[in-house]
Amino acid sequence: MTEQAFWDGIFSGLQPSQVRYDLWLEPFHEELNKSADLAILDLGCGAGNNALFLSERGYRVLACDLSEAALSKVREVAPSAETRRIRLPEPLPFDDESFQIVVADLSLHYFSWNDTIQIIADIRRILRPGGMLLCRVNSVHDVEYGSGKGELLEPHYYEWEGKRKRFFDREQLEKLFKEGFSAELQEQTMNRYDKPKAVWTAAARKM
Repeated sequence: MTEQAFWDGIFSGLQPSQVRYDLWLEPFHEELNKSADLAILDLGCGAGNNALFLSERGYRVLACDLSEAALSKVREVAPSAETRRIRLPEPLPFDDESFQIVVADLSLHYFSWNDTIQIIADIRRILRPGGMLLCRVNSVHDVEYGSGKGELLEPHYYEWEGKRKRFFDREQLEKLFKEGFSAELQEQTMNRYDKPKAVWTAAARKM
């Protein structure tokens, strides 16, 4: 099964009423407001949880995902959002300094370390000076969702049940944002499909 087919299968059966957001972006409202003249890029948007949160608050949103089924759900739940299909880790199809804010919620932890570094570098390229990447990624303490399970491919990077997932510790994240960013990191627990999920929240400002 291809990666796209896998995610299309996940999202095709999802009902619009099941698309719900939490309030993880709420503390960043001042940063979000700086994007008033630009769309906020929702990178790896899934079914539109964050696109819904942002559009309800009047922000312009460009929601991007590999899965056309996911983008179809975004168009249902957040019709004001623009959608575009992209494939990570291919280069982002945007001009330099196109965005003030990039949101990447649970979408950056599926890749090899080299690919992850390249994705972050490309996000930095499309951010304006002083712009910010707001993201959540798997924590190494995320045992409910596969940390430490399956075949170890790289440190903290596993293949389990046919999917590859990376789990981050603070040292890895500090290394990831070392070049060209100033990052604030916080490890938290969120609710994901009625189970606790350990994640890192990062607010990484382009220097």
